[in-house]
Amino acid sequence: MAYISFDPWHQRENARFDTLSDLQLNNIVDEVYRAWDKWRNWPLEERSALLEVLGKLLIEESSKHGKTITSEIGKTISQATSEVEKCATACFYYSNNLERLLAPEKRASSSGEGYVRYEPQGIILGIMPWNFPYWQAFRFIIPVIAGGNTVLLKHASNVPLCSESIEKIILKAGFPENIVRNIFADYSQVEKVISRPEVRGVSLTGSSEAGKKIASVAGSYLKKTVMELGGSDPLIVLKDADLEAASDAAVFSRFQNCGQSCIATKRIFVQSGIFDKFLSLLVEKVRQIRIGDPYDSETFIGPMVSENALNSLQIQVEKTIAMGAEILTGGKRHYADRPVYAPTVVIEIPEASPVVAEETFGPVVPVMKFDNVEDIIADANRTEYGLGASLWTRDLNTGLRLASSIDAGIVAINGFVRSDPPLPFGGVKNSGYGRELSDEGFREFLNTKTVTVFH
Repeated sequence: MAYISFDPWHQRENARFDTLSDLQLNNIVDEVYRAWDKWRNWPLEERSALLEVLGKLLIEESSKHGKTITSEIGKTISQATSEVEKCATACFYYSNNLERLLAPEKRASSSGEGYVRYEPQGIILGIMPWNFPYWQAFRFIIPVIAGGNTVLLKHASNVPLCSESIEKIILKAGFPENIVRNIFADYSQVEKVISRPEVRGVSLTGSSEAGKKIASVAGSYLKKTVMELGGSDPLIVLKDADLEAASDAAVFSRFQNCGQSCIATKRIFVQSGIFDKFLSLLVEKVRQIRIGDPYDSETFIGPMVSENALNSLQIQVEKTIAMGAEILTGGKRHYADRPVYAPTVVIEIPEASPVVAEETFGPVVPVMKFDNVEDIIADANRTEYGLGASLWTRDLNTGLRLASSIDAGIVAINGFVRSDPPLPFGGVKNSGYGRELSDEGFREFLNTKTVTVFH
């Protein structure tokens, strides 16, 4: 197996890297563990200062790192640069909250004076995806190292330049060597890494199938896991919603990163009475999307990550059409020689069709009509996934009531689903378990230690 960086817009190879030998990999694990033995006692004020420096550096160098993202996955340069800048928000959040998060908590106890402490455990392995190669890596890395653990980063095999650059910018910010190490490991070596006693947990962001495999391996070694997996997020528009705002959000949420996002809007449900108006707004805005060169700052949709990804999406669309669905716009590739798929809106979709029943990882969105508000919650929940959902209504009480009935880890009212450092992020069902970010994510890989003082 090789790690190959390939530019999907220019259709050329950027670089390739061989995987590590078992000996090299074991040596890296040893080095990262030795680094942890010092890092876990590093003064909190110095850790906070390093996080602050890293955040500022990410902002200063966002353009350079954005170009690396674009060159490897075809994400538009404006979205790629914004992704790098977002990584700084995690640095600043944990820099500002580190002392609070690690402060011992005094608790009443019937047997004495009780304290709860949060302590680092060792190395945490991160298995990260290609679609947000900086943000998804950094939202895992920052809370882990802020808490005193160290990291092995096994990134997707098509973003090796991103993974190398992540390790380099962390060193450039002043962190000690081996706090975060990039590893070019093949999948047969992942179990060997997990089996090492120095590795105390695994965080994976990826498909549900990948999550099941890694969770099974980790479970056989009794290693803690956090799984952030696929999604089929509904966007529900009630008849009293702001249709301009809702349609704007639907376009951005579904089509950013060429629709290749676990938290993208995957299914749109619109209440009868406003269906035609909303659909007209949506289709008009989708047809106005600028498609083309991802290196152009005005482009919103560039290439998908690969020809295989486009072909898989095309098969889902064709099967859905064969089942009776109607394409209002798009439904085909945009260029013959590049993997660019036209943004697509589908209606009259059978419930069992691929674009509804499966996760679509590309710029395709089905729009469906509903009558009864209560019934739509059941339809929204009729999926194996449970990552996020978006509700649009001017009645906040209705929004909050419906949000409590949606089976998902995240519900956005009058907005689209996104990850934000102050708030826990994660899903239920086949969208995974555990949480990233905020206090909950920070403590996932720390030892919650009880200390009782008897008098």
